[in-house]
Amino acid sequence: MSESGDFGVRIATLRTAATTLRDGADALGRHSRAVGERAFGLGNDRAGRNYSAQGSAVHEGFERAAACLRAWGAAAAATAAVFDRAAVEYARIDRDRATALTGCGR
Repeated sequence: MSESGDFGVRIATLRTAATTLRDGADALGRHSRAVGERAFGLGNDRAGRNYSAQGSAVHEGFERAAACLRAWGAAAAATAAVFDRAAVEYARIDRDRATALTGCGR
């Protein structure tokens, strides 16, 4: 159990998490392109030219890995967007409640 006395959502932390997720999504996108651009096993490699079936299997593995990285990046970006919207909504609710409470004392 926490002893901090905090109750609520730390909006700045939520925004920081969104930024971190967005940065991660960008990195995953770059890496997915780097992995997907590997032309290994497409018949244009001198090394392994007698093993085309195995080369094709390796290439398909690179394609699957790139697809997984793209999906992971898309999920991270979508989560960042949700965190951003939540931060905006929490800030709006806090502002509205503060205004309502200020009006009660008059």
